[in-house]
Amino acid sequence: MPLALARFAAAALVAPLALGCSDGDDATQSGPSTSTGAGAGPSSAQASSGSGSGSAASSSSSGSGAGGGFTLEVHTELDASPGLVLRVNLPIDVADCVGVPGDPPCADLDGDGLTDAWEDAALDRLRPILRFDEDESLIDDPSIVLGDVGRVAPAGDLVHVFIMLGYSVDYGSCGGFTSHNGDSERVALELVRLDDGRTGDVRVRRAYTAAHEGTANDHGHVFADAELTSLVHDLDASTGEPRWVVFPSADKHGTYGTVERCEAVSVIPCFDEDCGPDGVADPALYDRLPPYVNAGEETMPLVTDLAVIGFPGDDAWAAQDFCGGLGGSSCSDDVRNKLLNDPFP
Repeated sequence: MPLALARFAAAALVAPLALGCSDGDDATQSGPSTSTGAGAGPSSAQASSGSGSGSAASSSSSGSGAGGGFTLEVHTELDASPGLVLRVNLPIDVADCVGVPGDPPCADLDGDGLTDAWEDAALDRLRPILRFDEDESLIDDPSIVLGDVGRVAPAGDLVHVFIMLGYSVDYGSCGGFTSHNGDSERVALELVRLDDGRTGDVRVRRAYTAAHEGTANDHGHVFADAELTSLVHDLDASTGEPRWVVFPSADKHGTYGTVERCEAVSVIPCFDEDCGPDGVADPALYDRLPPYVNAGEETMPLVTDLAVIGFPGDDAWAAQDFCGGLGGSSCSDDVRNKLLNDPFP
């Protein structure tokens, strides 16, 4: 698959992130730290509101156990086989992690059998860049808040990654006719283990993009097999390695894997969908990589209060509308549904 070189807005590369094991309280789960000067997605303790954050560096040092001899290495790559590859030198399963030389970070505070540090690496490197249309209102809205809420869970021999793409506002169709506080969109990935599970290496086996999920206008789509080659990957400026790109529709934020799929949805004026920046001087200004948190599992959450990514009053696991930190009623689907409903048959 050809790999385009992407330019990224400087505003999308911010605070570096320290790797550590949380104590189980809200707002303490950390993601991988970078060993370079590039920014990383904030942990729940460090995440801040805003329109973007940077990506993880290609290698990260852990400060985990007493030995302190283990260095976490995280990379992404594309090869001749369909599907983005994530390479992590930390075993996925806690049972395989314990006893690895160097005292690696093997904590599993959400009790799902997967090492939390591996989960964080997967969320940090596999969450997508959002590439917006030139008419997207949030580009010129300094009050907008974007934030991702993730869950990484075992699915038999596979691993499923669920990422709620949160927006503080849905600007609505037809000049704001359908606008409301809060907008909870999502993507999901199905990962297959490589190297017989001896390392944390995985490949994207299937990818799901949700657009108007659960409505009569549902255009969610699962990309699998050869269709994975139609997905867009660009080089992350902070790592020099590939990252997945998705295309939210202008102002409504339905998520599409390609511009063509987005713009084929409807030809009805006012209700058609537009994606991707056309005819702009600097396409990088339309890219965002939001901060993220790992919510853990419903029965053993790592994060509940989403104020840590700029959404006060919203909860990762409560059965309540997601209102983007702005309050109100009749907002958007609750975050919990985005993390639990499995799109892979």
